[in-house]
Amino acid sequence: MALSKYEYSMELLAAMACKTIAEQKQISLINAFDSFIKSKTAKMLFDERTAFWCNGPDYIADEFNREFLIPKNRA
Repeated sequence: MALSKYEYSMELLAAMACKTIAEQKQISLINAFDSFIKSKTAKMLFDERTAFWCNGPDYIADEFNREFLIPKNRA
């Protein structure tokens, strides 16, 4: 089965974002991919309706990192 241009773009962006995540967090590419593919960010990326795939891999990696930021308690 041939991938559509959207699916190809999504998969390529996911791979590139995972490479960035792995480098930033100093983890293996496999661990980065495992974390990414389970994330809300990945769900947005692979949903054609969101057009999230129009963003670059660094933006996608940043969005992934923002997803897991723990808000600081305000005293």
